[in-house]
Amino acid sequence: MSIDWSLLAADALQGPHRLAAALQRLIEDDRPAPGTRFPAERDLAARLGVSRASVREALRELELRGLVDRRPGRGTVVTGPMRPDLRAHQLGDMSAASRLAYEVMDLRAAVEPPVAARAAARATDADVQRLADLLARARAAHGRGDLAQVVRLDGQFHVAVAEAAHNPLLTRLLEVTNAWVEPSRDPGYQTADRLTASLRAHRRVLSAIGAHEAEQAEQAMADHLSEVRQAIAGALTSPPPRRRPA
Repeated sequence: MSIDWSLLAADALQGPHRLAAALQRLIEDDRPAPGTRFPAERDLAARLGVSRASVREALRELELRGLVDRRPGRGTVVTGPMRPDLRAHQLGDMSAASRLAYEVMDLRAAVEPPVAARAAARATDADVQRLADLLARARAAHGRGDLAQVVRLDGQFHVAVAEAAHNPLLTRLLEVTNAWVEPSRDPGYQTADRLTASLRAHRRVLSAIGAHEAEQAEQAMADHLSEVRQAIAGALTSPPPRRRPA
């Protein structure tokens, strides 16, 4: 079914949360149907008469609710009505681990992309070099199969991005969220594909920060966290990792 996106302009002008609610109603009515690809953010913003940032925030809300899937190179695709494990009003039915993971990823999605944008605007040459060094060390660890080291360096990379924004409060916030998300980083949950995707995403974030491109850095981080959220959701529905005897 063809959608006249301009009909949502009135909702869009009232803010991203109102736009997200309007899009959610359409998806729940199967308009657009699962598998439908949304227009690119820039095109959709032009049709609605709002900023690209407003559209991005609305789509991010839909992603957190499990209504759409957003991946680099693929765009935004409708996944269908809300999955029970991500439905906001059913959070109380989640296990403690799943609920914490949802809340942490919600926080990270709200905080880390704009932090990356600030890092791109404020990073010094030394900041960029530190990020490059962390990425190089992670790639080397990945090459020799040291998954635990890759995981540690993953967390350090995200904190270093916050440090490049030169706001100690943001750095502290990222340190705290790293601690909260630590259970999902258990090496037993990792796969070569997941770690490879993470390293590739870090490279895109670093490239944008190094070029001082704030918008690209924000989008690269948002795309990365979208991939991470999907991976964590899968990990939490898998059997716990088996520990090897000491």
